[in-house]
Amino acid sequence: MRTGIAVGAAVAAVLAAIALGVAAVSAGAQGSGGAHIRVIASGLDNPRDLDFAGGALYVAEAGHGGGHCSPAGPNQICAGLTSKISRIHIRSGVVQHVVGHLISTAGADGSAATGVDGISIARPGVIFGIETGSRDTVPSGVFPARLTRAARAQLGRLIKVQMGRHWRVGDVGHRDFVWSSHHQNLVPGQFPDANPYGVFVSSNGRQRWVVDAGANTIDRVDRRHRVHVVKFIPNPPASDAVPTCIDRGPDGAYYISELTGGGNAPGSARVWRFAPRDHPRLTVWARGLTAVTGCGFDSRGRFIAVEFSTLGLDNAAPGTGAVVRVPPHSTTPVTIVGGLNFPGGFAAGPKGRLFVSTWSIAPAKNNGGPTGRVIRITP
Repeated sequence: MRTGIAVGAAVAAVLAAIALGVAAVSAGAQGSGGAHIRVIASGLDNPRDLDFAGGALYVAEAGHGGGHCSPAGPNQICAGLTSKISRIHIRSGVVQHVVGHLISTAGADGSAATGVDGISIARPGVIFGIETGSRDTVPSGVFPARLTRAARAQLGRLIKVQMGRHWRVGDVGHRDFVWSSHHQNLVPGQFPDANPYGVFVSSNGRQRWVVDAGANTIDRVDRRHRVHVVKFIPNPPASDAVPTCIDRGPDGAYYISELTGGGNAPGSARVWRFAPRDHPRLTVWARGLTAVTGCGFDSRGRFIAVEFSTLGLDNAAPGTGAVVRVPPHSTTPVTIVGGLNFPGGFAAGPKGRLFVSTWSIAPAKNNGGPTGRVIRITP
């Protein structure tokens, strides 16, 4: 699934339809079901992945592109340094920026934004984030030189954030773009491509895993910042898998779920289990999900998935997202809450509480400001 600066026509059409739908919907309603929902932060700029550390919640904000745009047209892209990683104080709802001025690309209205999409906290004060895209897709002569340099330096990179500074610790996007160029038969017509999206880093920082929603790979980044393509995730019935999230389970294995590319019916998404030490092959752990954008295990060891829209990617609309519980080896997830507006990332809190970002992909400004929110769900 091609995203980033080189946006595929099919994906652009889907995102355009989503953007049109947003304008007609209030940012008020936040879901239905028996669970209790509370908005804990608002005014976020296309919020994506979430993670906890030291009693604080961190959020990746993809930004809204910027004021420097490619020539007008259906695939027009605007770029700027509007992506950031922020800290949310749960009780007060105060949002503080931890690191900012990161590259972001989006449509002219701020829709279809990409920037820092995935985050993982190794330990308090040490954050890893993944910038989607690849330096290989940055055009020459379209944006100002300083912005072009920033895009080529940041897109597709795993970054380490500490004390308000960040370092590049793995060029995942470039490695996957090159790898997919040598394996174009796996996803004909879409490769080469790269869109690293989800990340998991262990508490000691030694295990660094990234899933790439463009190359459809599971990647390992070693301590010398070298990127190893470990597994390719097989295609669903139509298009490609588009893996978006990864977490380590109570059993030590890694669990990955997928958005699936356009053309797949609702229920086509899977959860994969990968235990590199025990059984270094992918196995399908659960089926029957739809358009998953975030996932992980809650405080009780249950697998939770965020469905961007239960109607599927092609028919995504506001008010159709859901958070579901996925029993092992199941074919039908259990809905915890539905009716959400474009939910994105997920983090598990104490006492079974769940935290989810909403309005994760929408025009950056609606009714005077960014629409992004983080909600707390108490099942």
